[in-house]
Amino acid sequence: MSYRSRHIKPKIKGLFRKKFFQRKLFWVFLLAFMLIAATAYFILFFSKIQVENIEVSGSEKIASSEIESIAWHRVNRRLFNTGIVNILSKSIFLVNKEDVMQDILKRFPAIKAVAVEKKFPNGMVVKVTERKPFAVFCRGTEFGECYVIDDSGVIFEAMKGPIEDAMIIRELAHDKEIFVGEDIIDANIMDMIAKVEKSLKNNFQIEVKEAFVSNPLIFRTSEQWKIYFDLESDIDMQIIKMNAILRDEIPASTRKNLQYIYLQYKDRAYYK
Repeated sequence: MSYRSRHIKPKIKGLFRKKFFQRKLFWVFLLAFMLIAATAYFILFFSKIQVENIEVSGSEKIASSEIESIAWHRVNRRLFNTGIVNILSKSIFLVNKEDVMQDILKRFPAIKAVAVEKKFPNGMVVKVTERKPFAVFCRGTEFGECYVIDDSGVIFEAMKGPIEDAMIIRELAHDKEIFVGEDIIDANIMDMIAKVEKSLKNNFQIEVKEAFVSNPLIFRTSEQWKIYFDLESDIDMQIIKMNAILRDEIPASTRKNLQYIYLQYKDRAYYK
């Protein structure tokens, strides 16, 4: 072996190793790696920020425990799984509030809105707003399937038992399959129905028994006469005409013989 191989090359290699570990860039990278690793550990596994409590408020018909169970499914995050090794995290930083909201809304059509709030360091609050029954939607004229709907026209529950005091909304032309959670009636039509129902009840103590979704929009009252509205005209102006007729031309004492009121004509109203 030559003198260069025995003496000079080892010195050069040692000098290279020494200079590499003495370089500032090496220590910068090492420090950055340690900071990233420490931050990742803190975010994923630090015990003080693992979700321990989920509070559910606003639920009346739906059990809070069922809503909480859906939320926990999103809180428990599987980070790594090989079958033997299973690494989980319940870090509050990993909870996606939008995912929790969508899961709850998808699972429970009777819930209208969900708000999720993180309560640092280790809590979460789920606030729900349940749909309120507004009417019963029935397919066809008689003996059809019936469902409970809210004031925006969303089906959220199949009707169980007989229909007693609820207003019935029928859509005679509806022949498609019906799903719970579906917007069965257009929101604008629901708004019209609500306005007519409120005006008759508050001003004349008349209940709406049935509303037939068609054009014209037809209502059958508790006094057994019908009233017709044009879907394409201003509903507020038609209600004003209705109120004027019932107040000035057809008082309560003479309404027992009333059969119908037509309001769908722009310039005038007819009744019999």
